[in-house]
Amino acid sequence: MELSFFAPALKMNVDFRALLDRALDALTECPLRRKVTTLLLFFGVATPLFFLAVLHGQGPEQAQSALVLFLVAMVILLVPLSAFASHVLCLRSIRTLNGQCLRLKRGDFALEDLPPERGEEHDFQRLRRNLHWMGYALKSREERLAAAVEELADAQRQIGESIEYASQIQRAFLPGAEAVGAVMARASAPDGVEHFLAMRQLGSVGGDACWCREFPGGFWLAAVDCTGHGVPGAFMTLIVHALFDQAARAQEAAGCSSPGKLIGRVNRLIKEALGQFGAGSLSDDGMDCSLCRVDLRAGQLRFAGARGALYIAHNAQVDMVKGGAKGAGYVRTPMDAHYEDTDLDLAPGQRFYMATDGLTDQVGGPERLPFGRRRLMEYLEQSLDRPLAGQGRELMEIIDIYRGAETQRDDLTVLGFALKARSGQ
Repeated sequence: MELSFFAPALKMNVDFRALLDRALDALTECPLRRKVTTLLLFFGVATPLFFLAVLHGQGPEQAQSALVLFLVAMVILLVPLSAFASHVLCLRSIRTLNGQCLRLKRGDFALEDLPPERGEEHDFQRLRRNLHWMGYALKSREERLAAAVEELADAQRQIGESIEYASQIQRAFLPGAEAVGAVMARASAPDGVEHFLAMRQLGSVGGDACWCREFPGGFWLAAVDCTGHGVPGAFMTLIVHALFDQAARAQEAAGCSSPGKLIGRVNRLIKEALGQFGAGSLSDDGMDCSLCRVDLRAGQLRFAGARGALYIAHNAQVDMVKGGAKGAGYVRTPMDAHYEDTDLDLAPGQRFYMATDGLTDQVGGPERLPFGRRRLMEYLEQSLDRPLAGQGRELMEIIDIYRGAETQRDDLTVLGFALKARSGQ
């Protein structure tokens, strides 16, 4: 009963508020100059004239009293009238614009009805209309951007799947630690062999590779660093690996056992395969490598390198044998480039290491300098009494500590092996 009694009054109050809001909205949408002119005319001209007209003939005392009363009333009503004028002139429009900005900030670009554009309208109305169309433009661009992001995500997924499949192909095609161990075990049986192969590509695929091949009484072993990283480098590893096999078969047929001549033959094959004969060549790709031919029957190791090196750890010291100063296959490398052989007699307890320049060139330390061959040789010397099989993992941990916050610059490959020379065969 009580609610039903107050219902008409509440409804009347709601209707009055709605009517007042509509009136204020209509007043707000009026041009700013017209509102200012109206207020000045009303308070500055019409009201004083009205009082003068009413009090005319009442005498100067009554007129003076009325004027004082008018001034007192104006002083008392100054703040409310100022607030009302500000509300009508600016604040209501500003609140509307702020609400519109908040909706845009939340990502609500829904179009709202605007009054029709008129020839004379104030700046707040134009700003409201501009925000309206800016929201429309943002919504349109957001939709186009979302579509573009979706297309990019799909393209990235396809590229990622392709690279992952390429990584599987590279791992299947190139020998890993188990394949290298199997070749060395067959060649060195029954004496056994100890080795490690530590590889860390810069991406899912990379330009470093290992090549191995057995022959009666021994094996070939190489650490290869091909041009480039990622997919281009991976293509080069497949090409170079196939060319090493081709060159080794031809050399075995000719009865040649020189690693230097094998690298020279691979140099010619790369240049021919890629057409890299001069300044007009479309590419300039090749490889650096360290190549060993280990003849267990003869008790001899023969080494040659194309900007690669062999590290020999024995009797509490580490020595380095440098390879040639020229890479293989590059445009600037002559077709008949020569690579020197270095012969070493095998002795019990020797350890041999080959590494690509991704390890020695890695920047790090407090002075941001390359890791270098000196630090590598110091580590090898200090770890002579430790098992060879764990040195690959240790080297990767050391290089990670050394580089610190620096990013990996290149593919990393380190290959180490130790064996006993066989005699009497």
